[in-house]
Amino acid sequence: MPNPMSCRLLLPALIGNLWVAPLFAAEAALTTGPVVVTATRVEQSGFDLPVSIDVVGAETLAEGRPQINLTETAVRIPGVVVNNRFNAAQDLAVSSRGFGARASFGVRGVRIYADGIPVTMPDGQGQTGTFNLDTAKSVEFMRGPFSALYGNSSGGVVQILTRDGAKTPTLGAALAAGSYDTQRLSLIAEGQAGALNYIVNATDLDSAGYRDHSRSSRESQHAKLGYALSDATRLTLVATALDQFAEDPLGLTETQYRQDPRQAGTNAVARNTRVYRKHTQAGMVLDHALSAQNKLTATGYVGSRDNQQYQTLGATGRVAAIERQFSGTELKWTHQSTLAGAPFSLVAGLNYDSMKDGRKQFNAAAGNLIPGATRDEQQKVTSSDQFVQATFEPTERWLLIAGLRHSEVQFDITDNIPAPVDGSGKLTFSNTSPVLGATFRLSPAVNLYANYGQGFETPTFIELTYIGNPITNGGAGPNLTLQPSKSKNYEVGAKALIADNTRANLALFRVDTNNEIVTDLGNGATASFKNVGKTRRTGLELSLDSALPHNFNLYGALSWMRAEFMDSFCTGSPPCVTVPAGNRIPGTYAATAYGELSWKHPASGFFSALEALRFGDTYTNDSNAQRADGYSLFNLRAGFAQTLGGWKLREFIRLENLADKVYVSSVRVNASQATTGAAFEPGAGRNYQLGLSASYGF
Repeated sequence: MPNPMSCRLLLPALIGNLWVAPLFAAEAALTTGPVVVTATRVEQSGFDLPVSIDVVGAETLAEGRPQINLTETAVRIPGVVVNNRFNAAQDLAVSSRGFGARASFGVRGVRIYADGIPVTMPDGQGQTGTFNLDTAKSVEFMRGPFSALYGNSSGGVVQILTRDGAKTPTLGAALAAGSYDTQRLSLIAEGQAGALNYIVNATDLDSAGYRDHSRSSRESQHAKLGYALSDATRLTLVATALDQFAEDPLGLTETQYRQDPRQAGTNAVARNTRVYRKHTQAGMVLDHALSAQNKLTATGYVGSRDNQQYQTLGATGRVAAIERQFSGTELKWTHQSTLAGAPFSLVAGLNYDSMKDGRKQFNAAAGNLIPGATRDEQQKVTSSDQFVQATFEPTERWLLIAGLRHSEVQFDITDNIPAPVDGSGKLTFSNTSPVLGATFRLSPAVNLYANYGQGFETPTFIELTYIGNPITNGGAGPNLTLQPSKSKNYEVGAKALIADNTRANLALFRVDTNNEIVTDLGNGATASFKNVGKTRRTGLELSLDSALPHNFNLYGALSWMRAEFMDSFCTGSPPCVTVPAGNRIPGTYAATAYGELSWKHPASGFFSALEALRFGDTYTNDSNAQRADGYSLFNLRAGFAQTLGGWKLREFIRLENLADKVYVSSVRVNASQATTGAAFEPGAGRNYQLGLSASYGF
């Protein structure tokens, strides 16, 4: 495994090898990879930017994959972890350079966007369950300092972009089936009708689940409509709807996991733990070109989310219910021209986002809700932001980026049941984050870069709720002493094109954080949180994509990271447990790796790939008293793609976990500071998926 000294030596060695390659002779055949929009908010080659950003394109998303969620392809991205929890009741947790690892449910510390519209709420919590991979053009993963230009986030930005509809009217359908009685049906209609471009998708997913008590169903719809009002003005409408039901098998203790990883957790069946979830969201983007150099973009969105979750908490069970309304607007000006005769662009904008939650809590018995709320709160949060970002290329060798974002986040909680303890309160947080980056073109095929930025992450409503253990003292709250964590991010890296067939990216980073937010008392949905001292994340990310002879392709990604507490602190119910300085941040992996060798036969449309992935061990709690072992998995995918007249056909088979490895795919962070917490979420054994899709263009 790489150590800090080898990391220092790798960059000079890489550059030295590149100088002896025939770079200039092969320049015409080189490819710099896809264009990205997340980093600078304007389309630009990711190869030229001083930013760690990777793209998963539509072909990769679809080829030999059922397109259910991000776990299928996020493993390709160094520094990003999106583990499959094999539990549809819990949203995927996304971790970027260790940020977001503490999330027991949903996404924290990483911003989520869909077509430029926030999926992350103003308090910093989001979810990827509404991502529609069937219609995706690409998914962009940005890590590092420039995520600060999107506001309340520290670790990165994940954005899905919907493709435009086909130029001719096209109808398509896809059917997939596999292990654990999993079935998925997807229908797509797309096309161009005059000035209107459209793509509409509906999917239905049902599964009995890998574990006991993990049955789930999910219906979703997604639409994107684009209309050219004039040569200078375009209106885009995007809408998404989700209706989901899932049983919750809960986490397992280590003893339960080793006895039978497929079993449900304690009381999951007896109390029928489950979730009902509905989400609708609609957004509008209006682009207007004021001139050849200036463009205005106005964005607006509204949505609602209802969540009713049956839990094991309390004497006989509990129901947590949320009714959410959210909305937001953004006005952005983009200027692209020259400055002193050199290329120059400027983006400036204003954001306002709001969310209002009606949160209620009920007792339950045998999985049935008992009328009469035991908790009833109105929670409001607003975020107002201003940002500016400039890109300048003073010479052919240099590209400079600088940005600044100011954010103000206001929390307001009204307790409708103030006795015996009034849970009302208000908090306001403000922050200004600067970022700087520079790219130096060492040669036409080698770019060196460096960047620096300051980020911040506010507590979410879940983290503000309690100021003590709700099991032992009623959980008085809100926790008005909790403060945002703030970070300083440093990164250097290289992006290179080797000969005419290989692209390599290398990044070295360090992140110093103050006021890291950690669990104080309790666990999961009933935990209280607090700030501790300093943490540090130091790491290396490397990816390599190489087109080999005879239609073979080799892709690899490697991450190494040391994420640790720099100060000691005390955690847990009295007598508390001392967490010494040097302990690893739970839920983070010291090493992850992914490799893929693929082969295609263009004449027949055959494609195939062998995938190998490796995750090191990870701790489940701050005290590092419990650990989930590392594991390696192997997957195989193969299929055919044909074009017959107006028909496009695709068939695939996918085999996962070929060695039938027993492993922990995800952990519930700080389920307990001891070794007895129900922190383990087992991964599936050997399983298969079959898929068939067909589309016809009229």
